[in-house]
Amino acid sequence: MTSRESYPPSNWPALPTIELPQALEFLKLKNFPLKIYPSVYDRPKLTQDTLYIYGPGWKDSVASFDAECLQIQVYLKFCGIEFDVYNGNEPHASPSDKLPFLVTVTGAVYDSDRIIQWVEERVTKVLPTPADREQAKAFVALARSKLHAALLFSAWLEPLNYSQYTSKAYFQHVPVPINHVLAYEKQSEITKTLLTDRDILVREEIYNDAAAALEALAIKLGDDEYFFNSSEPTWIDAVIFSYLHCILSFPIQPGSTLGDEEKKQAGELRALVRKHENLVRYAKHIYDTWVK
Repeated sequence: MTSRESYPPSNWPALPTIELPQALEFLKLKNFPLKIYPSVYDRPKLTQDTLYIYGPGWKDSVASFDAECLQIQVYLKFCGIEFDVYNGNEPHASPSDKLPFLVTVTGAVYDSDRIIQWVEERVTKVLPTPADREQAKAFVALARSKLHAALLFSAWLEPLNYSQYTSKAYFQHVPVPINHVLAYEKQSEITKTLLTDRDILVREEIYNDAAAALEALAIKLGDDEYFFNSSEPTWIDAVIFSYLHCILSFPIQPGSTLGDEEKKQAGELRALVRKHENLVRYAKHIYDTWVK
């Protein structure tokens, strides 16, 4: 048996050496590559940290129509960080397959969770007392649970909103018919997400939960400019504002062939928010001051 160390056997004949004719000398490729062509497209180097989001917003607003993107977008504004916005609408360009993500001039790429950490390493923007910070976490969790579910249901599962606006906003840049396929897949994904903590989707239950959350938020805000009577906006304001703005700015149905009932259902979530004048005023103030 031949061992690994003695392989190949010494008695094997040597491989022949082939001398190429002078005319075929170029086949040796002594200089490789033979020629370097310039790239078809050189991506320009960033001159500013850039946030990639879904956009533009409704009526070509600079504010993203997507609540999760808008949270980061407005929070960077709150913290005084200079950045550019790129309406990418391509989540697969992100390392996490989700928007938003931030690309810095140094080449670092951060998803939404890492963006918050990146910001906190540069700017301290927190409520002054531990008790307020703990309460703020609870209200953020409330919004991300009840308002988030209601917004997803309203945008993706109300037939008029989905067909007329949501599917187009997210996928109109994709050629037909792929855009319809992707929109349907996204709608199915949203449905599965909403079913993670309930057996069936009942419109009244989802909107009732949202109404209770809005009532709690309205009471907590009162007549203050920002939550917890803070002198400046903090992370809770970024979260609450993003949901309120996305709900209030969603296009109003001008009329439909499906009937008044479908039109009413399409605008039901907006109507719930508009019952609270202080929340509407709060959302407008932040938009006019920090986003517009």
